[in-house]
Amino acid sequence: MTDPDAILSQYEGKLADAQRKSDAIREELANLRVVERSADGQIVVTINDAGNLVDLKLGTSLQRKDGDSVAQEVLRVLQGAQSRVAATVQEAMSPMLGADSEAMHFIVDKLRSAHPLPPPQYLPGGGYGDEPHRLGAIEDDAPPSPPVARPRPQMPRSSQDDEEDFGDKGFLR
Repeated sequence: MTDPDAILSQYEGKLADAQRKSDAIREELANLRVVERSADGQIVVTINDAGNLVDLKLGTSLQRKDGDSVAQEVLRVLQGAQSRVAATVQEAMSPMLGADSEAMHFIVDKLRSAHPLPPPQYLPGGGYGDEPHRLGAIEDDAPPSPPVARPRPQMPRSSQDDEEDFGDKGFLR
């Protein structure tokens, strides 16, 4: 017969192991950072495990540039860093969770859906190349084809004229 105290002791041991593993994961994620730099090195962003901006460094040469172009470049560098969060978390957590575990797949899928890869023209560590990025651009910039005119079906008309439907009386009576 199985000793209840032994079962309880074994359960408490498993629970303590799970708690230690959970604490290690929490600490690892709390310290995880992803750093991304612009091509000229004037913009440096640092994000945490959730993809949130925790540090931003701007070089002095950016003072001579247009504010809108600097803002766009900051966002591009930030998106580049965020797109690397899933891979960085996977690399850090694989020893603890297992590279092919269901938990790891769940975490990585959630992070990838929250922070997708940047557009293909993005150069890691270097923005979007020489061509300016156009917001709202569609893959096919050709104008849409005109709508096809469809004939409207004719409603059958009664032999009586529409004016005589209600006779001499108003329709509200």
